[in-house]
Amino acid sequence: MQVDKNETSRIVSFYWHCVTRWRRQLVGLLVTVPLTVLVNQFLPPLILAEVLNRLSTHDYVRNHVWSSFGGDIIAYAALVLFGGVVAWRIVDRFAWTLEGKVEQDIARRVFDHLMSMSMGFHANRFSGSLVSQTNKLMGSYIRLADTTIFQVLPLAVSLIFAAIILAGRAPLFVVLLLFFSILYVISAIFVTRAVRRLSAKHAADESAQTGYLADVVTNVMNVKSFAGQGYENKAFAKITSTTHDGLLALMRGHQKQQSYFSAVVSVISALSFAVAVIGVVNFGANIGTVFLILNYTAGITSQLFQFSNSALRNYNRSLGDARDMVAILDIPAEVKDPAEPKPLRVKKGRIEFKNVSFTHEGAGDAIFANFNLAIAGGEKVGLVGHSGSGKTTLTRILLRFSDIDSGQILIDGQNIAEITQDDLRREVAYVPQEPLLFHRSLAENIAYGKPGANQSEIEKAASLAHADEFIRILTNGYGTLVGERGVKLSGGQRQRVAIARAMLKNAPILVLDEATSQLDSESELLIQDALWKLMEDKTTIIIAHRLSTIQKMDRIIVLEDGEIAEQGSHKELLAKKGVYARLWSHQSGGFLEE
Repeated sequence: MQVDKNETSRIVSFYWHCVTRWRRQLVGLLVTVPLTVLVNQFLPPLILAEVLNRLSTHDYVRNHVWSSFGGDIIAYAALVLFGGVVAWRIVDRFAWTLEGKVEQDIARRVFDHLMSMSMGFHANRFSGSLVSQTNKLMGSYIRLADTTIFQVLPLAVSLIFAAIILAGRAPLFVVLLLFFSILYVISAIFVTRAVRRLSAKHAADESAQTGYLADVVTNVMNVKSFAGQGYENKAFAKITSTTHDGLLALMRGHQKQQSYFSAVVSVISALSFAVAVIGVVNFGANIGTVFLILNYTAGITSQLFQFSNSALRNYNRSLGDARDMVAILDIPAEVKDPAEPKPLRVKKGRIEFKNVSFTHEGAGDAIFANFNLAIAGGEKVGLVGHSGSGKTTLTRILLRFSDIDSGQILIDGQNIAEITQDDLRREVAYVPQEPLLFHRSLAENIAYGKPGANQSEIEKAASLAHADEFIRILTNGYGTLVGERGVKLSGGQRQRVAIARAMLKNAPILVLDEATSQLDSESELLIQDALWKLMEDKTTIIIAHRLSTIQKMDRIIVLEDGEIAEQGSHKELLAKKGVYARLWSHQSGGFLEE
């Protein structure tokens, strides 16, 4: 999996945009790093070179070290102490501050983007992989930033300072040093392309491994109940083998390029030594100049080797790690809020589906084609039909989890496409077929329907939903953590918590998708009264396979293949002896046969 030029450009552009938001810290680094390199790496050798020249020419007072070299010693000590103790600490402070701010920005941007994506986007991806890709994006920035600040930028300014200082002393050496250094950097970038591809593939393999692990852990009950541990062990072993093989391939590629770089650096060092000797023998260069040539060359060749050995490897890994999430950030949200949204004013809660057409992504045939349905404000409607008839899809497009292909969905005459998604969903209390809970306390999960709700409001809603009776016997009561996705609760208990949440929200439109399917008959009878109280003065849509749940609704709509097969009250539909009557007669134990 190759990181091509366009991907590299997008990744660098993404990080650069994040960094330039914090200009004070960025400018601070661009100033302090060169000054620190100058003070730490170039000025002390200049003092030593001057001392060596004076020593070689006996330009000092014998037996008077301090009077001859005291000032040089103090200047050298001051530069070394300042460069090693103070200057790099200032750079560190700017670097940590900038990296912390950028990392926070990246986390928030990714979070906002993932939250804005449609349910279809999330259905097609492992949540574990998304978490892994997010962590890799932030980690790759830190790695890339540290490499740039502490390796690449110092190398660049070192070449500039070396050229400036030696230009008048050894101009030929300066030309050769710059030529071979630039040639080395270009060849290093070219040679490492293969490693960059291997790094990107290894990063993708790691994400796939993490995603598979998250999927299996999330569904561990399925694995155990179907005795699937052996199968999953083999499948995961295959995935880890792929990741391991990718790592070994990356290691072999890295070792090959290191052999090349070590040879080139050795050649540059040997050439600098030869130039220094030739300078003394043929051109009468002084010992101080020879010292500077050898000292600066040693420092720069060490930095060049670090560039090829460490910096490029970090860049390659960073680009590989960032690739997936940067690509995801480029994916536009399928469901978007209007540029100039209108406020939603729900008065009666009338809902109208007007010439609605909708096709699931990847599906050939439309679920709805010119579908029409009007639900009066305050009306209680039940939706029935076999699986695939469009019941749940109808509620999903009402909530704008997906956008319709054509037509309009109106609430009190307002097109929901002209309203923000949040404003729309604030007016709808929704209990899905499989209610999922946060790994938070029961109180927090219930209060999610009404942020800021006090404890008495939470307990009242739980009592109405008959959740209070099982919550109070728990050791920590309403403070009990429910586990990831609510796994510490039974299906029926999760549904009660979800119903309590909807009750606390008390929105003018209520949508229940099999909201009592996991309750036993006795529990459902208890909750039915609470649900009828909840439905008072609310426009209600209930999907149910258990037809006894909806027989008291104002109207029952029977869907078949995305069309209304028939509609009416329970008694009216039984009298018609049509689809609904057959569904009613086929029920066994109160459930609808598929």
